[in-house]
Amino acid sequence: MKLYFIHTFKASLLSVSMLCSFSVFSANISTQGGFAIKSDDGKYSFKFNGRIQADAAVYNSDDIDLNNGTEVRRARFAAKGNIEDWGYKLQYDFISSESIKDAHVIYKGYENTEILIGSQVEAFGMEPQTSSNDMTFLERSTAIEAFGLNRAIGIAARQWADNWTLNYGIYGQDVNDDKGGDEQLGFNSRFNYAPVISAKKLISFGGSFSSIKLPDGDSIRFRARPESHQADTRIVNTNKLAADDYNMYALETAMKFNSITLLAEYITTDVNLSQSGNASFDGFYLSASYLFNGQVRPYSTKQGKFKRVKPENDGLWELAARFSSLDLNDKSAGIYGGQVDSITLGANYYINNHMRAMFNIVSADGDEFAAFDANSAGARIQLTW
Repeated sequence: MKLYFIHTFKASLLSVSMLCSFSVFSANISTQGGFAIKSDDGKYSFKFNGRIQADAAVYNSDDIDLNNGTEVRRARFAAKGNIEDWGYKLQYDFISSESIKDAHVIYKGYENTEILIGSQVEAFGMEPQTSSNDMTFLERSTAIEAFGLNRAIGIAARQWADNWTLNYGIYGQDVNDDKGGDEQLGFNSRFNYAPVISAKKLISFGGSFSSIKLPDGDSIRFRARPESHQADTRIVNTNKLAADDYNMYALETAMKFNSITLLAEYITTDVNLSQSGNASFDGFYLSASYLFNGQVRPYSTKQGKFKRVKPENDGLWELAARFSSLDLNDKSAGIYGGQVDSITLGANYYINNHMRAMFNIVSADGDEFAAFDANSAGARIQLTW
């Protein structure tokens, strides 16, 4: 009986505390597309969201037996919010070996400027900035998979105005990559400028730079799948290269004309090898997409990237095509990682603001140094909240 009264008292005290807190701090609560709560003055907020991406893929190759089958590509929970002039984001993936994604705080006390500290997407390239929730294709291009930096612990700044974005920072290693010893150290920056920008039109140009110093005795490797994740075998691969440091340079353009979106990006990499001089590799992609019903893809000037398409009415089709090329051969350095050209055709059906079905057909044609040639068909059902 005594234990019962103790539990009852604790529950009553908790209820009273919650009621008192809500009476002092009035807040707005939303459960549409996740759980969100925000104070009336906007100084405090919290949002819990996530994503599920379930894939299936089949392959046809005369050179290798690839893995037909299914997988949960991503399954993530995320929490983010604001505490006065500070923000935060924590994101965890239950599937990926790189389970901790975002884990950073953000200082927002300056106008049109944010300071990010912690695990975050590195400032390099256009396509790596785009969330997997918002990508037009199932996978990023081979050039981005090989050279595109992902997440790392660092301190970075993001600045923007009506038609430009500047992002730069100093980064260490991925929070999930605990190899022991010294970490790599890199400086990255990205700038893009849009001379034409409106709700229905966009012409944007930009560039990125990255310089990464590797620890003594370390190595670097560049490789890519055939633009389909279910294939565990990489179609091109330099294998590990003993190196001291490397630099990467990227050029980008993004254009939007009503329902048509055009994207292009080129990346070149110069590696300072530890024993045998330098090696250079490069890659690029070109893509086009068309949204039906006169819908237009939204663009964020703050981050210089396209955002998720939200259909005005339930049910919206999108057609897309992409050509990409990746060259991991450097004859002068004696490195033959392979060269591959890929063509991807895609169709997306936006079921509602939170669900999307995606379909891709990919033809990956490698040279004599590539591991194989392959054709694939893939599908995904995606839910975000």
